[in-house]
Amino acid sequence: MSMLIRKERETRLRAMTLDDMEEVREVGQIAWSDLAMHDIGRKFRYPKRSERIIESYLATDPGGCIVAEMNGKIVGSAFCHVWGKVGWTGPLEVLPTYQDHGIGRMLLNVCETHLTERGCTTIGLETMSHLAKNLHFYLSSGYRPGPTTLIMEKVIRREALDSTGVREITRRDLDEGMEIVSKLSHAVNPQLDYAPEAASILSKALGNVFVIDDGEGPLGCALLHTYQRGEEAPYSSIKAVLVDPRTPEPRSVFDQLMSACETRSLEEGKTKLLTRFSPVDTRIYKVMLDRSYSLRGANLRMIKRGEYAEAGWCNITSWAG
Repeated sequence: MSMLIRKERETRLRAMTLDDMEEVREVGQIAWSDLAMHDIGRKFRYPKRSERIIESYLATDPGGCIVAEMNGKIVGSAFCHVWGKVGWTGPLEVLPTYQDHGIGRMLLNVCETHLTERGCTTIGLETMSHLAKNLHFYLSSGYRPGPTTLIMEKVIRREALDSTGVREITRRDLDEGMEIVSKLSHAVNPQLDYAPEAASILSKALGNVFVIDDGEGPLGCALLHTYQRGEEAPYSSIKAVLVDPRTPEPRSVFDQLMSACETRSLEEGKTKLLTRFSPVDTRIYKVMLDRSYSLRGANLRMIKRGEYAEAGWCNITSWAG
């Protein structure tokens, strides 16, 4: 019997619990630190993922948080995310000494099964586009390349920003806010629903949800994370900006929502703002440059099942945790 077969038989996959928190955080830190060392050629201690982020994943979809155990030790983990009928996996992490033994593929298969059982008709993920090992893993698992997702960053400073038409959704407005986010999600893609993400942001105090409404209906919304790997982190992250494609002036709506995110980030003591999006229409890239964002890298969106396209061009979406 080969060592590979023996290890696979010893591996047990199960649902994650809160008691697994510290082991899961350590697996992620070790895996990402090792990846960084091979990628940039020097040792780098990657920060642990925040407990609050993992708690939000567990609260939103407990069955979609998976760990791989070997002889009672957690050696890998993966998280599923369901946004309507769009489902994605990430992050998926395996300790370096246990990689290349089929554990990652086992985790990925379980995630795909879970997303299917949750009713997802589009299943995908995002991975670093320059890492051959990652690309091989997902291509050989049946994923096909989709559009590039840009990673952009802005050093935020105090400046005159127009967000007069934006209001913030609070926990007291949760039901109304989720209805608005769902409506805008469906306008961008009928399968898409960012409401679970927005609910998680508000219920776990991860950030803010902003909306613009002209009195006749919602025009756009933005989802902002100001909580990133500890309160002391210098950056926040725009998770999504959705603009109704029927809006006569989408750029104006987009700019106001971006200004609201930038202003709140400053108020929370952040100095940098990160975001990821797919520039299917290059106008969105030019808008981001106009707003003083700079390109920091790129991921590749990969799809296992279904098709995915968005209406309108002033949107920020990403399938990455």
